Amino acid sequence: MEETKLDLAVLYAEDEEITRTMVSDMLRRKVRELYVAKDGQEGLELFRGKAPDIVVTDIRMPVMDGLRMTREIKALRRSTQIIVTSAHSDTGYLLECIDIGVDRYVMKPISKLKFFNALEVCADIIMLERKVKQQNEERERLIRELQDALATVKKLSGLIPICASCKKIRDDSGYWNQIELYIREHSEAEFTHGLCPDCAKQLYPGYYKEE
Repeated sequence: MEETKLDLAVLYAEDEEITRTMVSDMLRRKVRELYVAKDGQEGLELFRGKAPDIVVTDIRMPVMDGLRMTREIKALRRSTQIIVTSAHSDTGYLLECIDIGVDRYVMKPISKLKFFNALEVCADIIMLERKVKQQNEERERLIRELQDALATVKKLSGLIPICASCKKIRDDSGYWNQIELYIREHSEAEFTHGLCPDCAKQLYPGYYKEE
């Protein structure tokens, strides 16, 4: 049964052909998409064109080394997960990797177990970031829908059927409502109550005095 691949695109930069072939074969069986570069300059160009999720790179390479390439990549997209592979355990390299923001460091000769562990840690971080982004986008979509729905409910527009006699308004369901109730349900207006002069004169003729 074929192992399920991680939904990731990986860029792998390595100048040494035997190592490049071996690690590339491992990665092709593990991830959805793989881009391979022979040096840092080629790797940087591939990153700009393909925007992979994870970058795996050697340190010492011709044209552009792995650490310089990593600095350029981090400047383009800080969240990119970087795994450095190297035969050098020099403290200077390790400190520079920390300074750049390298996420994982795997010593050569590469152990398949340690390499895949590093890859899966980076993959977990990426999947979590995707989930958070998806949740934020869903929340923003729901907020927009609620705002649109509220604006639609609160806005009076178009033709409003109103009775010529009693002045009731027919709603979308076909029911006739008092105009005050209809306006309250379809707008943000609030009401204060009083009597206009004509109604006051009709209702209380003995108390109403014309000015």
